[in-house]
Amino acid sequence: MVNNLMQQYIRNTKEFLKKFTKIFFAEDYNENISNEYIDSYIEARVYNYYEEEHRFFYTRIYEVLSNKKSELEKQCEKEEKEIVEKNLKMYQLVFYIDGVRSVDNIEEFAKIICEKRIKEFELQPIRGIENKIKKLIKDYNEEKEEFMKGIDSKDFSLNIEKYTLIDNTYKVKLDYIFKLPYIYSDEVIDEVYNEGTINEDKLIIEYTLLVEVCIRDINNGDFETKYLVDFAKTLFKKEKKIKQTLKILDDLAIQDKIILKIEYCDFEENKDIIYDLIQYGFKFAVIIDDTFEVKETNIRKLNIFKYMLVPKTSKSYEAIKDRESRISNIIIYDV
Repeated sequence: MVNNLMQQYIRNTKEFLKKFTKIFFAEDYNENISNEYIDSYIEARVYNYYEEEHRFFYTRIYEVLSNKKSELEKQCEKEEKEIVEKNLKMYQLVFYIDGVRSVDNIEEFAKIICEKRIKEFELQPIRGIENKIKKLIKDYNEEKEEFMKGIDSKDFSLNIEKYTLIDNTYKVKLDYIFKLPYIYSDEVIDEVYNEGTINEDKLIIEYTLLVEVCIRDINNGDFETKYLVDFAKTLFKKEKKIKQTLKILDDLAIQDKIILKIEYCDFEENKDIIYDLIQYGFKFAVIIDDTFEVKETNIRKLNIFKYMLVPKTSKSYEAIKDRESRISNIIIYDV
């Protein structure tokens, strides 16, 4: 599947890190070492990769970078070990620029960077470097905000509501803000809005807006919040369109946060497609409809789903509640 918003966001971050490292180290810049650290930073910063749990987000990232330092020291020449060490140390400054740690005035922080560069890193002073770093930081932060604003919609908004008694888990609906002619009743509007091609097309808007929410979460170090969102069953019959729709979510960081809701009957009818999508990293929540029979074999079959949604109107409601302690899924008595 093709590139998407999250991958563009990562490319922007990598580009900033590369530019900053080049300016910071100047003639001591080592591209291979820099790229190794950048990849490790993205793994920890965006994909929340870490080996041990830490209380603070920046300490988790720093541990990953420290492990990269140890790995690089084993591979590099003796004369490169100092620059390997200094690259790691530089990320203590990057944490403030990239919002991992807070700083009162990010542009004034450029002066501190230049002072540390000379006193602590023992790098040669360069005329005009403070202005270069200030401009780079300013441009990077403005680019981040513009990136987010470009995703916003004037006609649609997300209705995000927490599931009762389930930590960090939210249900999401797309609301339209624009006014429609008064000749149409609310019932007619809802019917058109939630069926057929329009229902499929609105998912592209909904998923795009939700990716923005997820990027903001990740930027703030929030990897725990999950969003359960609708999926159009008609897309299972449209190979090209399902790929076009899901490419928006085709990134592991996003797939870990956004879960697609499908009814049990649609799972039964489209198992092969769903299994393939799970292999690609997409996650689903199953809605227990009236076609579901509460049997041990059927319950075990649903182990591939992290979430089981059981409406209170479902004929299986009581039977599932009785077996709740023996079911491995997270059960939500809501849709």
